[in-house]
Amino acid sequence: MINLCRANQKGFTLVVAFLIAMLLSILIAAVIGRGIAEYTLAERSRAYLETFYLAEAGLTQAAYDLAYYEANQIPVPPDLSGSPVSVTVPGASGTVQYVWVDLLGAENPDALIIDPEGLNYYLRNYRLSATATHNKFGTQVTVNQIICRSRAYIFQFAVFYEDDLEILPGPGMTFSGKIHSNHDIYLGTHNSLSINSNYLRSAARIFNRRKDSSQDMNGYVEILNRITMIMRRMKIGQEQPLDCERSDWETESQVRWGGTVKSSVHGVNSLAAPDVGSIQPDGYFAQNARLKIIDSTAYVDGVPVVLPLGTISTATFWNVRENKNITVTDIDMSLLNTSEWFPSNGLLYVTRTDSSPTQPNSIRFKNGSTLAGPLTIVSNDPLYIQGNYNNVDKKPASVICDAVNILSNNWNDSTPLGDRVATNTEANAAFIAGNNTTSTGDYNGGLENYPRFLENWSGKVFKYRGSFVGLWNSQLAQGRWDRGGYSPPNRDWNYDTDFNNSNNLPPFTPYAVETIPIAWWKSN
Repeated sequence: MINLCRANQKGFTLVVAFLIAMLLSILIAAVIGRGIAEYTLAERSRAYLETFYLAEAGLTQAAYDLAYYEANQIPVPPDLSGSPVSVTVPGASGTVQYVWVDLLGAENPDALIIDPEGLNYYLRNYRLSATATHNKFGTQVTVNQIICRSRAYIFQFAVFYEDDLEILPGPGMTFSGKIHSNHDIYLGTHNSLSINSNYLRSAARIFNRRKDSSQDMNGYVEILNRITMIMRRMKIGQEQPLDCERSDWETESQVRWGGTVKSSVHGVNSLAAPDVGSIQPDGYFAQNARLKIIDSTAYVDGVPVVLPLGTISTATFWNVRENKNITVTDIDMSLLNTSEWFPSNGLLYVTRTDSSPTQPNSIRFKNGSTLAGPLTIVSNDPLYIQGNYNNVDKKPASVICDAVNILSNNWNDSTPLGDRVATNTEANAAFIAGNNTTSTGDYNGGLENYPRFLENWSGKVFKYRGSFVGLWNSQLAQGRWDRGGYSPPNRDWNYDTDFNNSNNLPPFTPYAVETIPIAWWKSN
């Protein structure tokens, strides 16, 4: 009987152990299942977020592409569905397809507004959509945005720079007109620098110092307060200069200059502008020029034509900045004016096929005091203006090139280097040209040397009215500004206020373009 009870007890224990094991197995399975479910849910959530970020990247790319089209004067299709492109963001990759739709309608013109700064803006609204697909999980997300595309003629700015803008003159200098840089601005002088403008903008930072060194510039920089119309200095007494390196910059800059001075912390955005490809022989300007001069041959609508004898010639002279002899194609504007081939659409494209970074052969315009009509000259080569330009019966004019050089009325190719003494000279034209990049111990010459000089200008005046636009590094004329061989002129430089009226702008004036977000939503 006792053995039977013990046997029953052992059987009961086995059943209980089995049941406990079963229960533990179920609990473990439940825990594992829940863990797997939570992991899967977490993975899906992560995949969704990654796909969302991919879609947002697509919106950013769509807005950039739209601005690039406009800035480089590429026809913008009112409805664009791009092909899917591969996109990678931190931790994820996938494909994105974006679409934009012109909400104004192709048949309607842009809306024109004149902002409180006096700039003319042409506005158009677009709806952007971007659909992203996650490579790993197949998750899809679509996000949408309404943007306002805003474009302004670039010559409405006295100075417009794509890269860092440096204004660090030795002699005293006063400059007027609106100033914008997509990057940093450096202001300083050994004398005085007066920014007589109600518009000084940087999409990054503004400094009262040099970029290339820690050298102290003992002069003063003053900027117009747009409310009181009184010039106020960046440095007062022994205090730290009021620039972006001061902790109170965001607020105090608005107090001192009344809203004239703004940087990225005040909401200033970069503006898209043409790139260097636009001036190449296969670029926008070459494609639209009716008159082209290639080496020593002129073409109208692709057909060779004969210009008056002497209109085109060649010459060679020593360029101290490039440290070599260069050959130039000379174009006599007085002869071109009287010919039947002065460009009817106001666009002249000129190039040399033998120019290179090691041998920057160039284009030179002479006898250009009078122009037969509005004129934009474009070249992928360095360009020289010799003597007065467009100073008699002034016309809308611009020069767009690799680098712009000014030779005075007294220039002679055969004059020895030490005897090149300039005389007073005047030019009236907007400039778009390249420059070099400043690095530590190596200054690019700044805005004060944007037009390159090769003579002794001491005590002489270079009078200039126009607009300085710097959009790229010079591809060919790469010689440093400090090679010597020149002294700076007295700079009588100011913005050409005629450009405030769009009817007075040079032919084919390009745009600076911004895209402004208005509304945003997610479809899925």
